[in-house]
Amino acid sequence: MKLAQDIKKVTPHGLGAVAVIVCAGSNAAYAQSLSFLRFGGAVICVGAPDGDPVPIASAAPLLLCGREYNIMGSVVGNRKDAAEVLELVARGLVKPQIVVEPMSKLREVFEKLGKGEVQGRVVIDIRSE
Repeated sequence: MKLAQDIKKVTPHGLGAVAVIVCAGSNAAYAQSLSFLRFGGAVICVGAPDGDPVPIASAAPLLLCGREYNIMGSVVGNRKDAAEVLELVARGLVKPQIVVEPMSKLREVFEKLGKGEVQGRVVIDIRSE
């Protein structure tokens, strides 16, 4: 809940985000996404969670209708899209969650992935011990 409040604090008039692009393959990320939106906002689904298909937990019909939210999917992208997203990262508007782990923690990383405990991305440093 604090994250949603923080996001709304930095948006014009505290209304919330116009759109949220969920790139993470995490059901929890999808469940949170609607709480970040302003009236008429949109969630764009890009990342697909592993395992059994799970509906977006917070997507109750009354909420979707009452706040006029849109949920849409996108499985395509092009170089222009990628460049625009990288520009957002370069400007500090999007902060990717990346953790670098040594090769010795590979088994532990896979166990966390299997349990759905990894948020963001994990990079394995194959040069480390």
